Amino acid sequence: MATVRSQSSVSSLSKYAVAKSPGVDPYNGIPSKDFCNSFWGVGDAGVNILFARMRGATRTTDNLGEFWKERYVSIEEEYGRKLMELSKLTVGKDEIGELRNALDTLQLETEKLAQSHIQLASQIRNDIEAPTRTLLNKQIEHRRTIQGPIEKKFKAKTSKESYVARAREKCQSDRVRIASYSQQLENNSPDTDRIRQRLKRTEQTAVANEKDYVNFCKELAEVLPSWEADWREYCDLCQDLEEERLDFMKDNLWAYANAISTVCVADDNSCETIRTVLDHFESDRDLESFVQEYGTGNSIPNAPDVTSLDNPTSSSSSMQNDSSGIQIARFARKANKTVYPDQRSEIVPPAPAPVQQAPEVTKQAESPVTRVVPGPSQQEPLPPPPPPAAVVLPTQNAHRESTLPQPPQNAVHPPPMNQNVITPPSTTELSDGGGKKVLFYVEAMYDYTATIEEEFSFQAGDIIAVTDIPDDGWWSGELLDEARREPGRHVFPSNFVRLF
Repeated sequence: MATVRSQSSVSSLSKYAVAKSPGVDPYNGIPSKDFCNSFWGVGDAGVNILFARMRGATRTTDNLGEFWKERYVSIEEEYGRKLMELSKLTVGKDEIGELRNALDTLQLETEKLAQSHIQLASQIRNDIEAPTRTLLNKQIEHRRTIQGPIEKKFKAKTSKESYVARAREKCQSDRVRIASYSQQLENNSPDTDRIRQRLKRTEQTAVANEKDYVNFCKELAEVLPSWEADWREYCDLCQDLEEERLDFMKDNLWAYANAISTVCVADDNSCETIRTVLDHFESDRDLESFVQEYGTGNSIPNAPDVTSLDNPTSSSSSMQNDSSGIQIARFARKANKTVYPDQRSEIVPPAPAPVQQAPEVTKQAESPVTRVVPGPSQQEPLPPPPPPAAVVLPTQNAHRESTLPQPPQNAVHPPPMNQNVITPPSTTELSDGGGKKVLFYVEAMYDYTATIEEEFSFQAGDIIAVTDIPDDGWWSGELLDEARREPGRHVFPSNFVRLF
């Protein structure tokens, strides 16, 4: 008579089946992500995977420890040591004035850089590499004391499972042979006695094999609960160790990034100190100080009067004083020096490499950058310097000679403009008829009077927006003072201005 189960009993059995299924939450049926519920499977597929995971985790920690060691020993300590040696090198012992101060600051800041990098190496060794080695030792101990014994138990269980499988195969083979002999006897085979003897021996062997099979199954059944408990505990320990390792890796790498960032800030502070010193360094003022301190005067003695030799009554003292006098040096300087570009206008970080197509040069020239002004914390948006593209000379300048007018000798440079008051306007405030973009701004050092129609006059201290820089030195631009700006006049000499 068939037994009909109630809906409640079926439901309770389903819950029990779900609860007994590995990797499933017994309360809501959602697979659990814990190691103890996720690494079982037919044929113990999860065992080798978890073993491989733990071996790989140990190898990763070991590799990271070697990385830290190489980072502070072969790179940071060596770099700091070389910087320290470089800071002891004498540079410009014969210099004076602001250049002497700048070179001394260079050596001092180099020594500070060396100390910061040596300190970084020590920090990586003590705070980053040493904890990594501690975690590695813990993983090695886990491998020796926990994973080693569980691997032995797994091999013992696998061996008993192989015994059971072979005993089962023997029992199945015996049953096939017994059925075959019985079938031959039913068919009245001519060799009946010999078949009966074989059948009898096979039945005896089958009894022994079945007995072995039962014993092997009992031994395996005794081992399985212990193995399951040990494996479940091992999974929990592995998950704990892996959670600790991943959290440690995150904190360890974070500490490294913070340490590198700190030394980068120290490097930037040293460079800012050097820039601050150089901001007060003017070559003209340094040369004037040298002349004032070590100058020997502007008197040029004339040649002695040789006619005094014809006067026999003249004394030797009168011969020494008998000269045609002296002359005063009032030469006009013929400067032929190389003008280097001003590097103080901006600090532009390297742009990331374009993925598909490089941006246009004109768009790069339009994008504003930030100038870091030494001293008070002021940031002033300025246009970037002209891009390194080929410049086409204007047609108006084609007839002009390459020589530029010489600035007046006794002219005095205008005082530095107050960066907090005067701010260069944007390109939209200019009225360049050609629609050219502003490359940068310059300040007039001397007065200049235009000589032809295309030039414009300006005074010392005027600010000029530069729109083109031909190679002949006659640049194009406009005065920012709209009241004195004249349409059609845009050319001026570049040696009368300086970078604003």
